Amino acid sequence: MSDILSQDQIDALLNSQGFNDGGDGDRPVDPEKERAAVLKTFGLFCEQAGTVISTVLNKKVSFHTDQCVQASPAAIQEKLPSVLLAVKLPLTSGVAGELFLVIQKTDVAVLSDLMMMGDGTAEYTEDHKDAIGELFNQVMRAFTNALSSEWGDPVASGTIEVAEFDIDHTPVPLENYALMLAVQAVEGKEESHIALLVPRELSAQLAEKAKIVDAAEGGPGADRIGLNTAELDDLSKVTSFADGGNDEFRDAGAATGGLVATQQNIDMLLDIDLDVSIELGKTNLSIKRILELAPGSIVELDRMAGEPVDLMVNNKVVAKGEVVVIDENFGIRIVSLVSPEERIRSLR
Repeated sequence: MSDILSQDQIDALLNSQGFNDGGDGDRPVDPEKERAAVLKTFGLFCEQAGTVISTVLNKKVSFHTDQCVQASPAAIQEKLPSVLLAVKLPLTSGVAGELFLVIQKTDVAVLSDLMMMGDGTAEYTEDHKDAIGELFNQVMRAFTNALSSEWGDPVASGTIEVAEFDIDHTPVPLENYALMLAVQAVEGKEESHIALLVPRELSAQLAEKAKIVDAAEGGPGADRIGLNTAELDDLSKVTSFADGGNDEFRDAGAATGGLVATQQNIDMLLDIDLDVSIELGKTNLSIKRILELAPGSIVELDRMAGEPVDLMVNNKVVAKGEVVVIDENFGIRIVSLVSPEERIRSLR
């Protein structure tokens, strides 16, 4: 039997699980409107994830919505058969609740290795948890900013946690969650799936937010929540801006300016200033020795003459180089980049 639910089954499920009463029975919510609000929010998450991760990895990455089903071990294993991790994505203001991103360890290894300037072929290690946590921390910042802009109210996220996901002992009761599936497409890699677990309490809040925004905007759409089926299909295509498998849509999107906003989002990051410094070496001195320093004193560093110096970006070592002189100014010539493993460790 298929785990994909018909609209009638989804409506019945939402009614039986309390999705239609916001969890307290006092605020009735149309199940169809609630479903549309959740799908719209998930589409926004996919769009922001694609933009941020493409920028960080310097590769085309897309996430486009695939299915909305009742969460169950079978539904998860059907699309994500490998060993899994769960990334807890808490929302703390604007709406409150915890989303869980379920992702295969093989995909975590690919994304983390590419993030650390590898070729995406590294085997999964425990250090990759830190890398994927940092990556989706940036995604959540972009996602909450987008929600804040859409709703007109500040939305904030909490501390992200990454842990093993045991399909037989899940960290949350799956019967109270909807399972949002998306196809992940990384340039040069095989497509795979990720999943987002959305609790029913949070879906009711999303529907209420959508209702408020719709009423504030007015117009012909003021009496409905979220998007209709055709609009949701378009949304799933828009989120896959980097998908090379749909040439017709990509060409149409380019003709109508559908990709312009994405490029503008990336361009906004290009002018951000970062602190870059060069570290010649380090040493430990007692307070007495420091007080004794005078002109002509020599401080011995822990680095041999001729040894490469460190290039630091925001106090993290990203490369090593040799000192050169350029028009009477000191500079360095990059001779090597630090290994992916060292860059992962520097995120801690």
